[in-house]
Amino acid sequence: MAEEAWIDDPVYVAVNKDAGESRSTLTWALRHLQFNKLFLLHVHLPISMNPTSSGLEQSEIDAIQVSELTSTYESLLKYRDICLHEGVNEQDVEIFCDVGNNVEEGIVNLIYENNIKKLIIGAAADSRYSEGMVNITSRKAKYVSSHAPHCCKIWLVCNGNLIQTREGRFDLEGSSHSSSESLASLHDLDSALIPFEDVVRAEPDSESHALSSPEDQSARGSAATYYEEQRRRLEIEELERELEQHDKMNREREEALSSSFGVTQMLYSEEVRRRREAEEELNRARAEIKDMKSVQKELEEQLYIDCPRRLDMVEKERDEAIKKTEELLRNLYLEKGESSSHSTSSSSQWSVSNEPPPYFICPISKEIMQNPHVAADGYTYEADEFKNWLVHGGEKSPMTNLKLVNHNLTPNLALRSAINEWLQQHPYFFDLP
Repeated sequence: MAEEAWIDDPVYVAVNKDAGESRSTLTWALRHLQFNKLFLLHVHLPISMNPTSSGLEQSEIDAIQVSELTSTYESLLKYRDICLHEGVNEQDVEIFCDVGNNVEEGIVNLIYENNIKKLIIGAAADSRYSEGMVNITSRKAKYVSSHAPHCCKIWLVCNGNLIQTREGRFDLEGSSHSSSESLASLHDLDSALIPFEDVVRAEPDSESHALSSPEDQSARGSAATYYEEQRRRLEIEELERELEQHDKMNREREEALSSSFGVTQMLYSEEVRRRREAEEELNRARAEIKDMKSVQKELEEQLYIDCPRRLDMVEKERDEAIKKTEELLRNLYLEKGESSSHSTSSSSQWSVSNEPPPYFICPISKEIMQNPHVAADGYTYEADEFKNWLVHGGEKSPMTNLKLVNHNLTPNLALRSAINEWLQQHPYFFDLP
């Protein structure tokens, strides 16, 4: 029954965050111990940060620590995969992760809080292993072995090899010593580390005790009972101190969480206020844009109504001005023509005064116009020449080089009449070379 109860006790394996560092320790436990339940024990050390030194908000620091703890737990899942690969059922493996400020103290606290009776921990880094190694070099392993309760058996492993075992047993040969010396000896023995080879060699000694006399056995039984009571009393006192320290840590943690929650609530309220102000500003901007579009639409409608009317007025004024100008020019040149008709001249001679007026000449062809038309730029062109200008990509006025408002042509009847009348007076004009 005692052996079955011993097997029923869960096994705890202390592991580091990096699966490569504690893989050999876990593999040794899986292959050498019988168990019904296996716990992967890990103490997480959070990043020590505060708003003053880091320049970050408390909420940002909390987020970083939560992200780091999540990353640690994901790394610990690799140990569970190792257990499954060794044939352990998934429901028989659990991850036991706690947060603390010191790894070795955290492990000892967990041993007391969870009444851990079986613990496997690394004795040294695997790179420090050597054949026949018996000494413990790990600071954490030394601390846990000396401060863990006596009811917890500890296996110390390095590079897949058992280095030492802390059995938690008591040597009863010193029954004649005083009680104070016995207690001191008891404490020294309880905290001692027993090499694995010494455990094997110590088994024959237990048979020699069985051969002692009944009186010696009775005396040793009384001493053992006394030592056991003293050991339990010391354990209870130490457990009470640990529980008090743990309660204090829990209170401090709750206060820190409460303070963090208050800061988070304040930040949330501030963010809600900022978003509300941003939404109000956005709504105002949308209303202003809507008003501007409405005004723009009214202006476009007004411009659509006024523009054609104003354009017609300008065109009419332009046409009237052209007619008046051409009429004045025609009268002027007619007077000059009459005075020149009285003078005698030979038909074979030609003078500068008999050249056609410049406004009879088309600006495009540079020849006298026969079908003059007024374009949108206000200048008169030969109709066919202006149409050819447009066909060949002319979008701008030949005279002003500005873009034409339209391609409409208006017959310049007054100018045509003046040209025809001038040609009748100069019938030989086209015959000249």
